[in-house]
Amino acid sequence: MLAAQRQAEILRDLQHEGAVSVVGLARRFAVADETIRRDLAKLAQKGRAVRTHGGAVLADAPEPPFALRRDANAAAKQAIGRWAAGLVRPGDVIAIDASTTGLELARSLTNEETAAPITVVSNGLDLVRTLADRPGVRVVCTGGEYDPAGECFVGPLAESALRQFALRHAFVSCRALEATRGASETCLSHASIKRLMLDLAQESHLLVDSSKIGHASACFYASTEAFQTIVSDNALAAPLREELPSLRLVEPTPK
Repeated sequence: MLAAQRQAEILRDLQHEGAVSVVGLARRFAVADETIRRDLAKLAQKGRAVRTHGGAVLADAPEPPFALRRDANAAAKQAIGRWAAGLVRPGDVIAIDASTTGLELARSLTNEETAAPITVVSNGLDLVRTLADRPGVRVVCTGGEYDPAGECFVGPLAESALRQFALRHAFVSCRALEATRGASETCLSHASIKRLMLDLAQESHLLVDSSKIGHASACFYASTEAFQTIVSDNALAAPLREELPSLRLVEPTPK
C-alpha cells in the first residue's frame, strides 16, 4: 500500500473514532511503528491531526453529541451495563460518569431491598433522569458547569460535590483506551472528573466497548492498572485482549 493510501485510511479512522494509536495502526497495516509515526506527522503538517504521545487525535475534534454516541454500539454497551450492574449491592454508594455506557448501567440497576437503598452519584443529566423515579435507588446529581454536548456537569462545583461521598464503586468510561497509557478523554474537564471518581472509590471499573480499544484521545486520565475490572464486549480482537489486565468480556444479546 502506498503511503498516501495508508494516510487516507488513517484519516478516515480519525474522522470516525476521533483518535488513533501508533501501535494499533502498525498492527493493522503490518508496518513498523516508525512508518506510522511518519504518516501521522504528515497528517499533522497538513493540519488534519494533532500528535499525542503514542498516537494522534483529529484536529479540532469536538466531543460528539451525547445523543449520537448513545446509539453507537448499543448492544455491546447494554451487555456491559448489565454485567456491571451485577457488582452493585443494596446499600452501596456508587459513582457513574456521564457516559453512554454508564447510562446502560443505570438502566440495568435494580434494588428489591428498598430498606437499604443504592445511592448513585453522577454528573450525567440523562442518567439522573433515568434513575429519578427508580424504587430503592437514591440519585444525587453533582451539579456544576453544564456541558451541552456531553449533557453533563463538570468543573470545580461538580468535583466538590463528589468529594462529599465515600464511594464503594466508581464506574467510568472513556473516549479511547490504549494498553500502554490507559484511558483517555477528549478534554481535561471530562478527564478530571473521571479521575476523581476513581480516586474516591474503593473499587474502580472501566466500561468500554471494543471499538474504543487500541486508540488514544487527547487527555489521559488513568492507566489500565487503576481499574479492578475492564469490561468490554467479545468483539475485541485477540491481540488486544492479551494486552489488558483485569479484562472481562461480555457477549451482546443479538437483536
